Amino acid sequence: MKRAFGVLIAAVSVITGTTVAPAGAADARLYTVLTGAAERPGPGDPDAYGQAYITINDAANQLCLTLQYANVDGTPSGLHIHIAPPTSPGPIVVPFSTPQAVGSGVFQECVIVENEALLDNIAANPHQYYINLHSQPNFGPGAIRGQLRAV
Repeated sequence: MKRAFGVLIAAVSVITGTTVAPAGAADARLYTVLTGAAERPGPGDPDAYGQAYITINDAANQLCLTLQYANVDGTPSGLHIHIAPPTSPGPIVVPFSTPQAVGSGVFQECVIVENEALLDNIAANPHQYYINLHSQPNFGPGAIRGQLRAV
């Protein structure tokens, strides 16, 4: 799985001309695989999937996301990190811009997280958080979801 994420980051870097800085000692690198089956309360999009790679720059209070997704029905309508266990939905804690690519795409964004305690907790306890992509009209509550974990 780690090799697949390395290939994803390399491909995105070539396509966009950007790179994701390596994480330092106080930083975190997280990833997840997103599926419709993981969406809660569900149902999510049954044939959609994705993978996400997150880096946290603690000194800059910056969280950077690279998301690759495919087969998402409808138009993307939201992308967020939420706090909740795998069995439950939860509140949004980090919002992102809405991806523009319909169906399949690659999305990258870095955001500043003003709440340093939140950012530190995401880095220390990624399993408490999930990322999901919402789409309209059929999957407003969430098309695909994946619980975060350390690389």
